[in-house]
Amino acid sequence: MAESLINRRTKEVKKMAKAEDKDGNGVETTVVLIGHGSRLPYNEEVLDGLRERMEMRGTFKDVKVAFMQLNSPSIADVLRTLAKDGEKNIVALPVFLADGAHTTEDIPETLKIAFEGEWAEVGRDVKLTYAKPIGVDERIVDILVDRVKEAVEGE
Repeated sequence: MAESLINRRTKEVKKMAKAEDKDGNGVETTVVLIGHGSRLPYNEEVLDGLRERMEMRGTFKDVKVAFMQLNSPSIADVLRTLAKDGEKNIVALPVFLADGAHTTEDIPETLKIAFEGEWAEVGRDVKLTYAKPIGVDERIVDILVDRVKEAVEGE
């Protein structure tokens, strides 16, 4: 029987998360989910819920949450803490639907300066990768269809 797309994708992600460096040493990935931040508590609750669900899959070494503004911890604080704790392979993942000024300018600038100045030594050996936002994906379309059904059924 053919292996399901979800199982194949899970294996691909696990392979990426536990990749090897050029010397063949195991490198585990820590993910930082980056949210915009809001005065409303729901924004932080959504990011925490996503973090918990990603952790439950056991794919990554660790999953953290950081915010651009209004909430704590900040992106720089999380990256610096991870680097001080010895993390060497970090993926910064913007939890945004589409590219915009925040994902193409603000967040990359914050990532760039996180390990400058007094933090340069701490971040020297960190491989920091910036992932793309969510974008167009059939899995998102499924969620949108479900939300419309829920709205219609709730009338």
